[in-house]
Amino acid sequence: MSCSGLSPLTPQMIDQAEKQWNASKPASYRLVVTMSGDRLEKSEYEVRVENGTVTRLTRNGQAVNSFQGQDYSMDGLFSIIREEMDLSSTPGKLGAPEGYTAYLMADFDNATGRLLKYRRSVGGGANNSIDIVVQSFEPQGKPGA
Repeated sequence: MSCSGLSPLTPQMIDQAEKQWNASKPASYRLVVTMSGDRLEKSEYEVRVENGTVTRLTRNGQAVNSFQGQDYSMDGLFSIIREEMDLSSTPGKLGAPEGYTAYLMADFDNATGRLLKYRRSVGGGANNSIDIVVQSFEPQGKPGA
């Protein structure tokens, strides 16, 4: 574990976390995620999932109408991290100078497998880090409750 409290991300780690998540995930939940980095404006996403489907997504309080690509649900976050892992196999795609690497670190909830925090940093002085932090996660009862 690094000083950030995150562990280096391995394929086995994300496979295990996603398996746990799929076994324990609630059908409906509310999620607040912040995303920040060197090359992107800090954004806060609020996601509502009902019966396994994203029903609402806001970015910095503004409704996002089209969210088929990246929906920022927990399943969506797993997809984003898997894309990051694919990109990191070619660090140059993430702006790393030749001979440097991309460092992917994450922390998952031990009980449910859900993502708590993810960080990508790129070696060689490349300013291309990204942080994804799950600020809150609230399983929801029956719709309308």
